[in-house]
Amino acid sequence: MSQYTQQDRTIALIGIYQCSQLVYELATTGKADELAYKTSINSLFVENPKDTLGVYGDDVENIQLGVNTLLAQMSSDQAIQNRNIEITRYVLNLMILAKKLKELEAPLEHIFGILETAKLQTEQFGELHENVIATIARAYSENVSVVSPRIMVNGQHGHLQNPRTANKIRALLLAGVRSALLWYQVEGSRWGLIWSRKKYLQSAQALHRPKNDDSSRYFDTDN
Repeated sequence: MSQYTQQDRTIALIGIYQCSQLVYELATTGKADELAYKTSINSLFVENPKDTLGVYGDDVENIQLGVNTLLAQMSSDQAIQNRNIEITRYVLNLMILAKKLKELEAPLEHIFGILETAKLQTEQFGELHENVIATIARAYSENVSVVSPRIMVNGQHGHLQNPRTANKIRALLLAGVRSALLWYQVEGSRWGLIWSRKKYLQSAQALHRPKNDDSSRYFDTDN
């Protein structure tokens, strides 16, 4: 019997959706949910979690953006034409990239090395300092963006040309790869996602908490 549960797979999938939603928000508005952003970035530094939720700070509140995004994208009540095709594309490409990186191995080793540098920087500057994010972004640019399929992020030109926003997006894409690797680790699969869609939705619904509309949770990268 597998040691992993449907909830493990759902939490990891939620992590992918959360990163994809954050990438979309930053690229199109320059703003993003601060708690979700912090959680996703910090997931890159979690090495020995006690369980799957431990990767995301051991608190379901930290992944509510991902929960809401998954439910909106996968629910049968949501008309296909109204789903966000960009977010779906990010999710699928992150899954494909994670699988390829597992097979290549060397890029992952290089990423781990750069993340060690970023981890040391967090001790000096703080966990979300722009120097830390720039280092994480470099890990993505040098080791992931050179692997096919290269993720093309669409959005507002002004936001995409902002170096700080661009680095945040690359860092989030790396966090998305991390969640995709976790998803495979807990025995997630693309075929399983198709056949077990209702199970994923039920598990995500169980993790859903009342939405907090506090606008102070959003940060603007231009500030």
